[in-house]
Amino acid sequence: MVSKKYFAFVSAFFVMFTVFSQETAESPVQEETEETNELKQPFSWSSAGDVLKYEIIIDRFDEKTNDFLPYYFHETTEEESEACLIYINPILPPGEYRSTIKVYNILGLLEEDFTSQDEFIVRRAYRPEVRSVSYPLYMRSTIYLDDLDNNGIIEVDGRNLFMPDETGKSLTFTDYALKNGRRSVKADKILSHSENNRKITFQFDMKTLPVGEYFLIATDASGLHSEENNSSKFTVKFKKWLDIDIEGGYTFPVILHDNTIKYYLETNKFPLSAQGKLSVMPFKYHWGYVGLGLRGTYSHASADFGTYSIDGNIIQAHALLIYQKPVLRRRVILELHGGPGVTYFNNFMFHFPNNIDSLALNTLSTSLIGGLAAQIYINKRLYTEVSADYIYTLNKDITMGTLQPSLGAGWQF
Repeated sequence: MVSKKYFAFVSAFFVMFTVFSQETAESPVQEETEETNELKQPFSWSSAGDVLKYEIIIDRFDEKTNDFLPYYFHETTEEESEACLIYINPILPPGEYRSTIKVYNILGLLEEDFTSQDEFIVRRAYRPEVRSVSYPLYMRSTIYLDDLDNNGIIEVDGRNLFMPDETGKSLTFTDYALKNGRRSVKADKILSHSENNRKITFQFDMKTLPVGEYFLIATDASGLHSEENNSSKFTVKFKKWLDIDIEGGYTFPVILHDNTIKYYLETNKFPLSAQGKLSVMPFKYHWGYVGLGLRGTYSHASADFGTYSIDGNIIQAHALLIYQKPVLRRRVILELHGGPGVTYFNNFMFHFPNNIDSLALNTLSTSLIGGLAAQIYINKRLYTEVSADYIYTLNKDITMGTLQPSLGAGWQF
């Protein structure tokens, strides 16, 4: 097959629609053929200066002979030579062509150095029409990024909705895109297409669709495209602009460095512990959610050495900056969080026989937290959360680093 160059002045038809009765306009035969259109086909070229005439020779590619065969010949008039423009009549049907333009000077002699030859394709022009764009699960023109059932499927109804050109050789095809200003997003897959070219179903990657109002634009091979109107409008947004998550559960702190507490308690683990977290996520985008939160943990520390015992509480609270990334159609949310806070060593005391107690140690220290979490949704509201945090606590006597794996359950409001 020959290589192809596309000429803008040839590959598009200038279409002027005639007026028909309602019965004719709705006829399946009429709407899919060029008989409903009055076609005007211009052919132009670059001027070679003062010339007597041009010879326009157009050959059409024949698949049987695998060669170009003569199809059209024209000698220009004085007016056409000056304008470097002719209107081909009868029009060239869809196909592959080769044009040869010969130049004759004012003496009537052929200027071979000015002879030019190019190849082009004429495609059939159908103006696409989009009558509705909908999310078929709910039959509406809105899709919610935070809907657990969201599968990115969009159904389009209209006329002249042909399949896209996947081979680069189709003479009749339609390209599709959701457009929003300068942004244009094409579908990942075509799931179905009707034989009468009135319905086509796409699946989009919702990670590539920011929140906003879009128009489904269908463009045919000649550049004719559907209109931007209410029928072609499609909205991508979040069902809720704000997520509030409350979670609580068990945590198991382990001191990784600083042996101060281990020296007195002979352990660096605190199994009697609990944790809770509040997350507020007001900034939601297709690339993730951003918000703020609070996290608190409580651990009871104790040790019994027979002749005396030690106990106390470790209370920690931190403000969080949170980033969340929904995956697996939002059934799982991955989270990265961190922020400053405080660690409170509360009521640490030595207990001796005969109800003799030491003075209580109560001290408040600065600390920082950083961690990862994964929320696994059981339904649209209820979820379980697995997380791991590292908390660094600093005061004049202790520099303590703690690892806190946690497991809990939560509810989204």
